[in-house]
Amino acid sequence: MATCKYCGQSSGLFSSSHKECEGKHTAGVGELHQLLSRYFQQLTTSADIQRRLQALRKENYLNADDIAIEATSAIDNYTAAIHRPFKMDVVQNVVHLVSALAEPYRVIDRNGAVTRFAQKVIKGHIAEYFTGKQDINATRVAVNQVTSALPISNDALQEAYLYMLDKAATNYLKDGLLSSQEEQRVSTYTSTFSIPTNNLPVNYQGGNIAKMSQASILSNLQRGVLPPQNTFVPIMLGKGETILWQYSDVKLFEEKVQREYHSNRGGLSVRICKGVYYRPSTGRMKPVEHSYMNLEGTGNLYVTNKHLIFNSPTKGVKIPYTKIIGVTPYSDGLELNRDGNAKRMILQGFDSWFVMNLLSVVANS
Repeated sequence: MATCKYCGQSSGLFSSSHKECEGKHTAGVGELHQLLSRYFQQLTTSADIQRRLQALRKENYLNADDIAIEATSAIDNYTAAIHRPFKMDVVQNVVHLVSALAEPYRVIDRNGAVTRFAQKVIKGHIAEYFTGKQDINATRVAVNQVTSALPISNDALQEAYLYMLDKAATNYLKDGLLSSQEEQRVSTYTSTFSIPTNNLPVNYQGGNIAKMSQASILSNLQRGVLPPQNTFVPIMLGKGETILWQYSDVKLFEEKVQREYHSNRGGLSVRICKGVYYRPSTGRMKPVEHSYMNLEGTGNLYVTNKHLIFNSPTKGVKIPYTKIIGVTPYSDGLELNRDGNAKRMILQGFDSWFVMNLLSVVANS
């Protein structure tokens, strides 16, 4: 005989629950849904929820799964409804609810609803900083209040930091360059929250955060300010030369010319003796050339204040900016034409935005 999954009594041969118990459970879930909705509308209190939930567990067979599912839905709806500027009241609303539900935090947040809520509030305070409505100290205090009240993981916190930095980068780079005020604001933000812009997660590499760092370099170059001297790199730098950026896994292609010879033969055959003929040709050998791009190697591309330097186990090339007479940018690299060298060159495997802007700065300096 099977037993009812709600009351634990015998439920017959082919049934996992009593119809009456199933109805009670459904009604209890519906009542909890309404309670949580009314709570976020400030029509009931967390104490009321706590008292009523004790009865629903016993009389309507509500369990931890039911509570987690309904809490996720209610908190996600609340997260979507709130808008900055945020006060601590919105955080306390969630803190009090989690306490009233009387389930471990990992159960309530198993689908990430509380984390998403905390991230939105943190992002809101950071947005206030980047829009100039709140200073960095007030922002830091607000973030600390959120993380003290809700146990958000460090990974989730870092994701919120990077998300907002990427948003700021996108906005700041609309005009292509970073102003000194924008640069200072970003520098203050990254130092306050210890954000390593030189060691970004994969999903942010090559994106607007990297471009913003590059824009900062370009802005400094326009003022004649070079970045700090570089650490060891396996290339020789000239006097006063410093590395501005480095790309890895870059492919170098160079134009090659393949020459073939074809003849245009003609004339009459003259019989010399039986079985032997001589045919003098009236044509000439004509060279036919075909060009193609040959892969020369895969390695690192170093962008300095004076050169583009490609270095790989099979090929090394140093290209002075003053020798570049033509550039064709692509989404994944550059095609270069150099003074005194008829062979075209292609560097592939990086976003060309920074190099193109650097060439513009060099040309106008």
